[in-house]
Amino acid sequence: MHRRVLLVAAASSLAPTLACAQANTGRFSAAANYSAERGGASFLVARNGVILAETYHERDRNWRWPIGTGTRPFAALLMATMVEERLINLDEPVAMTLGDWGAHPVKSTINVRGLLNGTSGLAFRRNDTHDFATANVLEPGETPGQSFNADAASYVLLAEIAKRKLELRGRGSDPALYLMERTLAPIGCTPVGWARGRDGAAHFDTGAAVSARGWAQAGELIRREGVFRAQQLADDNALREATQGSFAEARAGFGLWIAAPGRGRGPLPVESDLWRASSPAPIDLAMAAGEGGQRLYICRSERLVIVRQARLQEDDRRWSDAAFLSLIWRDLMR
Repeated sequence: MHRRVLLVAAASSLAPTLACAQANTGRFSAAANYSAERGGASFLVARNGVILAETYHERDRNWRWPIGTGTRPFAALLMATMVEERLINLDEPVAMTLGDWGAHPVKSTINVRGLLNGTSGLAFRRNDTHDFATANVLEPGETPGQSFNADAASYVLLAEIAKRKLELRGRGSDPALYLMERTLAPIGCTPVGWARGRDGAAHFDTGAAVSARGWAQAGELIRREGVFRAQQLADDNALREATQGSFAEARAGFGLWIAAPGRGRGPLPVESDLWRASSPAPIDLAMAAGEGGQRLYICRSERLVIVRQARLQEDDRRWSDAAFLSLIWRDLMR
């Protein structure tokens, strides 16, 4: 049997991370309706690993929706998995893998964490091809560690680093397939579709397509800091840090936006009112945000994972995180 077929078959025999509670048709209906009225395709609320509400429009629950930049927490899961297997260290210089960086006075100081949290100072220029060859020769536009930039270049570089690390240890050459087999399949987050470049590399910045339950299961693993059935699938420290801000930007983790107050460092490159005074989000709420209102919310203090997916033609400006979360929090109090 083909390796990919085996992967799906194995995943289907495993219980997912999330369980289903007895249906309560009234609870969270206002939030579900708010989503649906703005082009919503799927809506899911889970608390402590139990699905409390789940609604689908047009497609069934197995339909994989492209999630755009909501893909980026999968890069955090990839790195956390590799840290758990001692294949990589977030503090190690990128130059340990991309050897020609060692001779560069600035790039030699960039570590893997700097790529994950957007503080490497590297960014594609307008009209650049978003591939490794281009990313590898970029010059830092800012001093590493001092400023934040949510650019695709970091994810291209992380994918190449992961590929080389895996090849070196005889673990294949496809980071997306490695992540699926090692971490996503055991928790039931399958299948995940990946957009790929001409070189075959999976796009860890914008390339994933996943069902609402699959995305929620990934979020639940992050919330649980990598633990599934008493097994540590991914490094807890890395995933804890993924949902926290950095010195350069308190509102950004590893591919996630954090509802923490900003430090006056300017606007963020995400269409969201998460940080408005009207938002009920606790400061530990983390959000993956894709274009068109694709959302994954993770809140450890409330033990919550929430997914909202939408048809891609929808306009971000019609979506309000503050309004949506206000409806969620109202029903949480019931």
